[in-house]
Amino acid sequence: MNDHYTLVFPARPEYLLLARLALTGVARLAPVDEEALADLRLAVTEAAANACRHAYGEDGGSVTVHLSLAENDLLEVVVEDDGPGFDEGDVAQWDAGALGEDGMGLTIIRAIAEDVEIGARENGSGTRIRFTRSLR
Repeated sequence: MNDHYTLVFPARPEYLLLARLALTGVARLAPVDEEALADLRLAVTEAAANACRHAYGEDGGSVTVHLSLAENDLLEVVVEDDGPGFDEGDVAQWDAGALGEDGMGLTIIRAIAEDVEIGARENGSGTRIRFTRSLR
């Protein structure tokens, strides 16, 4: 089993619940630890909220969430946007304390996930946050 699901929604806060619901539905396809599920819901919400908050101006755009469930019950989450992106070299130096509330999302994701990658999308544009966590 290696199921893959994609959700695309407008980059607006009122749509963040869709990312949480989609993640919950996919995670329930495998035996899932409720604490891991709660953590993953928080992480996907933070990643998608960052895209909504930072990627676009008034013109808006979209957020894409890819969810993949592997045979070993490892859930991979990828959240992408088409915004201007950022300097990837700065990511490792981001300090949540210095950034205030805006820096907490990435700190939360890093604390929850087993593996985190942050950078540009494969085509070089926008931002891509990828993280994994076991469902057990």
